[in-house]
Amino acid sequence: MKLKGRFVIEAMGIPDLLVKTLNGIADSIKKTYTVSAMEVGNPEKTGDKFHTSFLEITVEFKNIQSMVEFMMNYTPTFVEVLEPYKMELTAGELEEIANSFMTKLHDYDKSLKSVAGVNKLLTRKLQERNTK
Repeated sequence: MKLKGRFVIEAMGIPDLLVKTLNGIADSIKKTYTVSAMEVGNPEKTGDKFHTSFLEITVEFKNIQSMVEFMMNYTPTFVEVLEPYKMELTAGELEEIANSFMTKLHDYDKSLKSVAGVNKLLTRKLQERNTK
């Protein structure tokens, strides 16, 4: 079953780099998915140095699994399902989605724990150095 959705991906940074990054994300999406519309917003100033902008993109998917993978990989801040209006899932399809989600979640958890461990080690070494 084909699906179509509109997504907003937001980013913050320096204006020139911000637009370049969002266009790069759009190019990456186009390599894997069918894109029917896209817009990169003009950067807006949020503070002294940084600006925010967004990529609004309409993407077509071959199935719900590919849509969920897209959302896990690109983490949009807004999702609107355009098509279909109504759908049914088999237990197998739901299991695939749940397992993909949990795999990604475990990967994030492992990375976070690794970074926290390194941070703890570096903090301890810095404290040891400062007490000498």
